[in-house]
This record gives sequence, structure tokens and C-alpha cells, in this order.
Amino acid sequence: MTIDKPVYSEHSQAPGTNAVKELDMMKVKIVEMVEGAGIRFPITSKDELLKVFPKSTPMACSNKGSQWTMYDLIEHLDKSDFPIKNAGDLATILTTRCPI
Repeated sequence: MTIDKPVYSEHSQAPGTNAVKELDMMKVKIVEMVEGAGIRFPITSKDELLKVFPKSTPMACSNKGSQWTMYDLIEHLDKSDFPIKNAGDLATILTTRCPI
């Protein structure tokens, strides 16, 4: 018995490709926002991070109809995620909490 490999045309995309692109764009937006605001690093706690991204921050990621705001993402961070040393690390940590 053989298993056929999936055939991809130049127009087809792997499952989840759009979600990955959205997360990459979200990373860029987070870095731009943080650098533009002159945020000081390291960020050592959720409380500090919520000052950077208050509950009303209009940025979120979504999956299958549910939306995760920046506040939701921050709430899912652990103590071991801190300190956050720079904008790139912050963007990576937050987007890894986005469900895809």
C-alpha cells in the first residue's frame, strides 16, 4: 500500500497559511506600536504589560470566530515569560498565545 503525497499547485496554500501570515503582520504591528511609544524594557510583569496594552487596545487575533484581544493574550502569559527584554520578544510571546 502506498500513500499518495498531496499535490499543490502554485495557487494552493498549506492549511493555516493565512493564519501564519496574520500572526506575522501582528508581530510587525506590535513592534511598531511599542517602538513608537518608547516603551522601556525589560517588562517584568503582567501589570507592567497591561500599562503598555490596556484592555481597550484595538488589536486582536481571531480563530474560528473567536477573538483574542491583547488583554486576553496577556492574561495567558506565565511568570516564566518575564522578563520581556525587547519589542521583538514581546511580539513573539504575545502571538504564540494566539490560537491558530
